[in-house]
Amino acid sequence: MEITQAKDTDINEIIGVLKISLGEALMPKSEAYFIWKHFKNPFGKSIIYLAKENNKIVGIRAFMHWNWTDKDNLITSVRAVDTATHPDFQGKGIFSKLTLEAVKKSIDEKIGFVFNTPNPISMIGYLKLGWYSIGRMPVYFMPNFSIPHFYISDKVNEIHNSYSSKNAIDQLPLNWQLKSSKDIMDTPLTKDYLYWRYVDCPVAKYGAIVIPNQYGFIFRIKKVNRFMELRLCELWIENSDAQKEFNKALNLLKKQIKPLFLSCAASPLLKSKSQIPPGFYGPIKKGPVVTLKHLALNNLNIFEDFSKWNPSLGTMELF
Repeated sequence: MEITQAKDTDINEIIGVLKISLGEALMPKSEAYFIWKHFKNPFGKSIIYLAKENNKIVGIRAFMHWNWTDKDNLITSVRAVDTATHPDFQGKGIFSKLTLEAVKKSIDEKIGFVFNTPNPISMIGYLKLGWYSIGRMPVYFMPNFSIPHFYISDKVNEIHNSYSSKNAIDQLPLNWQLKSSKDIMDTPLTKDYLYWRYVDCPVAKYGAIVIPNQYGFIFRIKKVNRFMELRLCELWIENSDAQKEFNKALNLLKKQIKPLFLSCAASPLLKSKSQIPPGFYGPIKKGPVVTLKHLALNNLNIFEDFSKWNPSLGTMELF
C-alpha cells in the first residue's frame, strides 16, 4: 500500500471514495465543496494524504489550515476534517497511518496544534492517537418570548437573500481586518476570510448586516423541529459608540424572523466586558465536543476548557 500526498488530478476519485464511505446524508460530497474547503481556504491549501492500492485510492485524510490570534500573537493550527476508508479496505489501519502522516507533515511545517469536532465513534480513534477532549464548546442562548414562526424553506431563503451576505461584506474596504484587542484567541476576521466562509460556501446560505466602521454580524437560520434557530455566526463592533445601533439591528432582525431562540458564542470583538450581546444567557456547554493534539506548540493551556479561546459558532460549524 502506498501513502502519498494528494494532487489536483485526484479530486474526482477522492469524491467517489468519500461518497461510498460516508454517504451524503449529513453533508453533500461534491467537487465544488471539496475545492472550496481544501484549495481556496485563505489560511492555506490543506494537507491531504491518500492511501492507494494498485494505484486506486482506498483512503483519504485531510487537515485544513486555521489561524488564531489575540492582540499580540498568531497561532497556526490544522483542523482534522475529511477522513474516509473504502469499505473493502476497512480494518487495515489506514485511518491511523494517514493521520500520523498528516501529523508528521504538520509538525514539519511548525503548525501549533491540531483540533477537530469528532463524533462519538471517531472520538475513540483520535484518543488512541494522542488527541484529548476539552469538552463541549460553551454557547449562549436568548429565548424568544413571542410566538415563533414555523420553519418554511422558501421564507428562510427569502430572508437570507434579503440580508445578502455578499452585499453586506462587499461594503467593507478591500484590506479590512479585525483581531482581538484582548488576550483571548479567536479567528482573525478579514474581508477575504468572510467572503470565503460566508459568501462562497457552496453548502450553506448566510445572511449579514454590516455597517462599515461601526458593527456587523453574520447569521444563519437553522431548522429546530418545526421552528427556527437564529444562529449568530460572527459578531463584531468596531466603534464602541455603535453598541446601541448594533443592539437595535439585532432586535429588529429577531422581530422579523421570530425564531424559537437565538444562539451565539462569546466574541472578543464586541466592545463589552461580557463579550456577548445583551439578553443572552449562559454559558451553556451545548456546542460541539472539541479535541486537541499538541504539535509544534507544547503548551495549549489557553485553549483548554475554552479559558482564553473564543471560537465563533461560524468557525466551529461542521466541516
